[in-house]
Amino acid sequence: MTGQTDRVHTTPVHTTALSAARRARELAELRGRDTPVDLVVIGGGITGAGIALDAASRGLETVLLEAHDLAFGTSRWSSKLAHGGLRYLATGNVGIARRSAVERGIMLERTAPHLVRPLAQVVPVFRDTP
Repeated sequence: MTGQTDRVHTTPVHTTALSAARRARELAELRGRDTPVDLVVIGGGITGAGIALDAASRGLETVLLEAHDLAFGTSRWSSKLAHGGLRYLATGNVGIARRSAVERGIMLERTAPHLVRPLAQVVPVFRDTP
């Protein structure tokens, strides 16, 4: 024993549950930072959350900003699939369907193969199906 008083550094314990209080606290902490972050991702849908996870797993200091809760918007209302845009074909939006399929392919092959996987689907086709 050196005679020095042992100091125990305690960090306040915060809940990990998403809440308005946690959001306010974390925004205040972000404003008070004296060092910059590497990446700010705006939107916590499937794409934003995937980008933030990928960046953080590569060691980047990453901040994900979401106005509500994770997957609050379109991801929550849909099937949560990173789809290929087939639903746009029904309304004749071929360009959007193509871009969506290309983006899905990039996620599958390069950007987030650890987050996205192909999911086989069976679509029945009957004689009277147009």
